[in-house]
Formats: sequence, structure tokens, C-alpha cells
Amino acid sequence: MRFIFYDFETTGRNYNWDQIIQVGAILTNENLEEIENFECSCMLKPGTVPEPAALLVNKRIPGEDTNLSHYSLVKLMWEKFNSWINEYSPVAFLGYNSINFDEEFLRRTFYKNLFPPFLTSTSNLGISNKRGDIINLARSANYFFPGTLKTSFNEKGKEIFKLDQLASDNITSNKEDNLKFHDALDDTRATINIAKLIKKKAPNLWVSSLRTMNKIDVHDFIVGEKFVVSAEFYFGVARFYVITYICEDNNANVKAFDLRNDPSQLVGLDYPELKETLLNTTPKILRTVIKNRHPILMEGEFSNRVKGYETIGFDELNSRVKVLNEDYELTSKIKRFIQENNKENEIDQLDKEPEESIYTFGFTNQLEKSLMQEFHEVDWDKKLEISKKFIDLSKKDFNSIQRGKIFNEFSKILLYEENQKVLEFEEKQRIKRKLSKRVFYPDTDTVKSPWNNINRAFMEVENLGIKLEDEDNKEDLEFLYKIKDLLEKIENEDHVMFVYE
Repeated sequence: MRFIFYDFETTGRNYNWDQIIQVGAILTNENLEEIENFECSCMLKPGTVPEPAALLVNKRIPGEDTNLSHYSLVKLMWEKFNSWINEYSPVAFLGYNSINFDEEFLRRTFYKNLFPPFLTSTSNLGISNKRGDIINLARSANYFFPGTLKTSFNEKGKEIFKLDQLASDNITSNKEDNLKFHDALDDTRATINIAKLIKKKAPNLWVSSLRTMNKIDVHDFIVGEKFVVSAEFYFGVARFYVITYICEDNNANVKAFDLRNDPSQLVGLDYPELKETLLNTTPKILRTVIKNRHPILMEGEFSNRVKGYETIGFDELNSRVKVLNEDYELTSKIKRFIQENNKENEIDQLDKEPEESIYTFGFTNQLEKSLMQEFHEVDWDKKLEISKKFIDLSKKDFNSIQRGKIFNEFSKILLYEENQKVLEFEEKQRIKRKLSKRVFYPDTDTVKSPWNNINRAFMEVENLGIKLEDEDNKEDLEFLYKIKDLLEKIENEDHVMFVYE
């Protein structure tokens, strides 16, 4: 198994509307030793207004030290990741808080730039890759194996698992002392070093984590054990449960029974009584394991380390599992409850911007993938024809038609960003107006744009400036002036032409 560790620096936290401005990635072997690395930065896209606080953290002005376009960065990243996959497939993609942040940016970035978005789950060769997240491993390590990681605490006595703090507490080698946090490549190296510590000092946790990096493996892990220890995370705090498999819900996630509860006490309850018990018992009797988010699972032998279960004992846990396995009437009622109370997400498909639609209209089909590949391979003057094909060749079902319209729009925006001369005048003006509207969107007390806009950004600069003046933070204040200059440049860009009345 080879691992691709990666990290992004971005213009903000909104993965639908913000953009990647730096990528850092490192390919390692199974021992987490570096084989090859990749780093790339790019300019700001037209119509994107960065969050000043985000730039202040990563100390990066987009385009200050590079003329590379965002599309070029994405294409280089796609090619590099695929070269690693093609040589070592399957691989596992890992990061720090990557499932919640970096991977969502990765998927949406590929999607908006006409690349198949789910690279971390499937490769071009049809071989399934794996994906994981080091942050929850770090949160769990000391619970099962005390002393694995040194941690600092905040003023409320809560352990701090921010990467920069965790790395500062644990990385001591001279080589790593010079890491610049909030630099994509150095953050990636810091993540690898945390992973190495977990692998060395909590080997059982590391091995278990390798078994939960895709949906099929998670299912097999849980079903293959009489009971397992499962970690859930709320507001950065880990809570652990000993659970046994019941079934899958409508979203293909695992529904499991918390063995803190004795199922024999539920035997004989009619359905309304059982339903009331399942609804009103705290903590919930039924737990959910989301299979595609790299859940932390440990074999049942670790249940004696979980607070609240250590006194139950293995014999009693096995006995409780036996009740659930053998009492068909009880489990049938529980499954009925799960089915009735599992509501799939309802999405208003037609009320979304194209950038927000990655999960709305189904997966990219093979024809669309072929057109995408062709789009990237042909000269700029031929890309416009490919753009039209997304609509012309779309199948006549609703989802396919919508995807065709979306990919057509994305391709037009890419042409606008990269080579406007191939666009007809009217089309160029339309996109210009669209991007300008986003830059100057007029927030009101009741209606705010989902993307950042120029007025909001200037207001944030003003508030940050007051705070930094009060703290006498001259270094950050100086950088804030550079951010203000960037915003003024955005305000006066040649693509800006729309003014709200």
C-alpha cells in the first residue's frame, strides 16, 4: 500500500465558492517514508473574493509569487495524482481533517474544472482507492494507548488537536523544526510525522484504521466481528461505544445496537413501546456508522478499555449479541423503526447554483468522462465545440440533461478564465456580468450570498485591523494591508462591469 498525503491552502472555508491557492502532496511507502512530493501555487480566479482571515492565517497572497492559473494548477494536480495511482494503485489518500475539508475542496475543484470528482474513491483504472483522515486517529490514540501523543490543553481543559499545536508538541527532530505551518507541503509533512507516531506507538489502531478506508471494508469489519468499539466525534471530542451490527439504513450507513443497553429488556415490547424506548433513551440505543468517512473502529477485545463497558464484561456482551441474533421478532421491530425514521436528504435540485450541485444530479457517466478528457487534450480553439457536446450528447433523462447544462457552463467559465478570445462577444459579456454580480453582491440583513463578496471582505479587514491594533500585532497588521491591496485590485479588475441598482 502506498499513501498520498495532501493538504490545501485556500481562499476561505466554503468549498463550493472558495478556491485552492496552494497544494502540497507527498507520496509515501507503507512505512510512511517519502518517495516523491508535489507542490504548486496559483493565482486568484476571476469572481473569487477571498476571506481576509484565511489569507491572514496562511500568509499567502494569491498570485504574488506565481503566474500559474487555477485551471493549470488543477490540471497539474490531476496528472500528478493519476501518475501515482497508475504506478501504485490502489493508493490511500490521507490528510489532516481532510474528510471534512480538503477532500470536499478536491472533489468540487475537480468537478468545476471538468475532471471526474471522486478520484480518492475510484481510479481511472477502475481500481478502488482508499481515503482516510489522521485527525480522528490522533483524537483516539491516547484513549486506547495512553501516551501515544503529547497534547496541550486550552483554557477550558480541552485537548488541542489543531495540526500546528499537535506538531509543535510532538515533532522534535532538527529536520522538522523548520516546518512552516499553514504551508501546504509543510503541513503535509507534519501530518506524516503525526501518522508515524501513531503507527509506532498505537500499532493496533493504525492497522484497524487501514481496514476502514472504504465502504466495503467498513461493512466487512463490523459484520465480521460480534461487536466492535466505535468512535464518534462531537465538537472535536471523541466518544466511544461498543456496538453490534443490525442493518444498513437508506443511505447505506451502518445502524448498530449500543451494547451498553441490555436487549433482553426490550424483548416482548410491542412496537409502539419499543419505538418510544428507542426514541427517548439517552444516549441513543441505535448508533450510526458512516461508512465513507473513515470511521474509527477497534476489535471487540478493546471494549474493556471503554468507560461504561469495562464492568459489563465480555461474557455479558456476547450474551447481549446472542439475544439480538436469535430473537428475530425483536430485530425485525428494530429494523422497522430504522426504516421509518430514516429520512433521506431532500434536495431542491432546481434551486442550486451549478457550483453547489456535485451531489445533486448523479454520477458522471462514461460519455461525459470521455468528453472531459477530450476537452483537456484539444487546443483552446477546439474546446468550445467540446463544450457544446455536453448538451448535445446528454442522455434525455432529467439528471443527464442537468449535468450537460452544468458541464457546458463550467467549460464556458474555464474558457473565460483561460482564453477569452474563443468565446463569442455575447457569451463573454454574460460570464463577465455573472462574475461581477458575485463580487458586488449586496448583502442585506435577511439575504446574504453563499459566497464571499467585496463589501463583506472589506468589512472583515476593518474588524481584523481594529483587533490587531489592540493587540499591537505589527506583523499581521502589515500583512493585512497587503490583503486590502488585493481586495482593491479585485474591485477594479477588468472583468468587473456590473453594479447593483
